[in-house]
Amino acid sequence: MNNIYWNGLRSFLAVAEHGSFTLASDETGLSKASLSQQVSQLEAQLDVQLLYRTTRKLRLTEIGERYYEMCRLGVQQIEVASDLASQATDSLTGPIRMNAVGGLIGEELIAPLLIEYQQANPGIEIRLDFSSIRVDLLETDYDIVLRMGDLEDSTLIARKLHTITTRYVASPAFVASNPKIRHPTDLKGLPFISGSVQEWVFTKGQECITVQAEKGFQISNGRVMCQAAIAGLGIARLGDVYTDAAIKRGELTEVLSGWKQTTPLWLVSPPTRHQLHRVRELMNFLAANFERGYEDVLG
Repeated sequence: MNNIYWNGLRSFLAVAEHGSFTLASDETGLSKASLSQQVSQLEAQLDVQLLYRTTRKLRLTEIGERYYEMCRLGVQQIEVASDLASQATDSLTGPIRMNAVGGLIGEELIAPLLIEYQQANPGIEIRLDFSSIRVDLLETDYDIVLRMGDLEDSTLIARKLHTITTRYVASPAFVASNPKIRHPTDLKGLPFISGSVQEWVFTKGQECITVQAEKGFQISNGRVMCQAAIAGLGIARLGDVYTDAAIKRGELTEVLSGWKQTTPLWLVSPPTRHQLHRVRELMNFLAANFERGYEDVLG
């Protein structure tokens, strides 16, 4: 594989992934002209058209889509193999790509720890992406992903960070001005403060009850949901990281405490990426220090 082919392949993958030469240029540091030239040289070598280019739009041809899917994972494996071959046993250098949920957990728990880690290890280059999209680790270039809930893929390397408790909360004034809430069915007709989930499922023993949000305040942001609950707009369903400090201050009251749920929080990594010393060490650092930050936020 000569340099022209390799450079063209890397440029093509960057353009295909980002959907434009401009975004690919921002990611790779190469000029749009260089990217375009390298992709054109690759197309000439392959004697196929990989991209449709217009002044407004760029998209993959049918063969381009197939070529992209087949080459993407292969290039990732080559990069990991090269990384493994070149790294020193105790070396903490190179990039680490991490995907995590945003909000309070990402911004106030994960991000400060990553900043602390990079300060202590200046050879590391953290690349953090906040997204609630459930990515397929085996098909992306992420080294570490923060994931909530049960893990389906047993081939991933997983470290449990914490168990989040989901509570149902409202302001003391709201609780006092409405009929007593002793059972999930008592929520029917009350205003919900909800995110993307409009059906709340309650389980305890053999009992399973679904309550549909009929009215209330909707926003997919935990901080705002907590503020709305404190303001008395209704019942909110939130993780303890958002609620417990407000409960201690008397701004929120927990209802249906017997129906609270728990959700595990994991760090996961593909087996090939976990072999990298820098990735293992960051996972160890996050696992060792996450609880400390979580307790601070709970107040």
